[in-house]
Formats: sequence, C-alpha cells, structure tokens
Amino acid sequence: MTTVRFPYKQIRGKVQPFIPIGMKLGETWKRFEAYVDSGATYTLIQAQQIDPAFLDFRTGERVAIQVGSGSTIAVYLNQIQLQLGTELLTCPVGISDQLGIRLNVLGKAGIFDRFHVCFRQSQRSLLFEKIEVTGEDSSG
Repeated sequence: MTTVRFPYKQIRGKVQPFIPIGMKLGETWKRFEAYVDSGATYTLIQAQQIDPAFLDFRTGERVAIQVGSGSTIAVYLNQIQLQLGTELLTCPVGISDQLGIRLNVLGKAGIFDRFHVCFRQSQRSLLFEKIEVTGEDSSG
C-alpha cells in the first residue's frame, strides 16, 4: 500500500496543512501549493495562476460554489491530471477568477475516495494512504 507523508508548512507564522501538488496543463506540469481542506468538495485553483496558453479553463463545466461568506461564485470544473507525491490521478479541479482567498485548496472530490487522508495534528503532518481496489464487490 502506498503512503505519502507531507509535513505541514509554516505560512504567515502558523503551521498549516499545505502540500505541493502537480497539475498537468496541456503538455506542461506546473507545481502549486494547496491547503488540504476536508470540508471543501472540490480542489480549487485561482484562475490567475493558470496560463491560458496551456488551459482554457472556461471550457469546463460551470458550477456555482457557495463560499464561507454565504455568497456563490462561478467555478469551472475541468478534469485535470494531478500528481500527489508519486501518485498520478485525474480528478475535477475547479478554477475561478472569483476566489476571494489567496490560496489554492485541495478538496475531497477525486482525492478522498482514492486515499485515506489522516491529519496528524500532533506530528504536524498529513498522510495520504492509497486505497487499494481488489476488484471484489464489497456491497454485501
């Protein structure tokens, strides 16, 4: 079973669960820092960080996402290949030019169903343990 460990990072004077992720945009890989948020449905990236020469993010499915203030913003969901440690996976990534926060977020969709994610607060680290699919029907 593959396990990837990420130490928390010092951001603005606080130790937080930020991890590096890679995103394949066209034929190019780009590195992003993302805050791991178990309450976020989707991985969200600021549009300003996406070069339109590599990805026209507005071709993705437009959805409305409710943010912390209660208002909604437009997000474009694109199926994008991500690298998480040594693991490659494709999942929905929301890209928006309306994010009011200055950080990217790693959310649940496409990630938390493939990994057991453990926030080890006392050790200031995150563990992503790949879920092995055996092919057996476990529905009972």
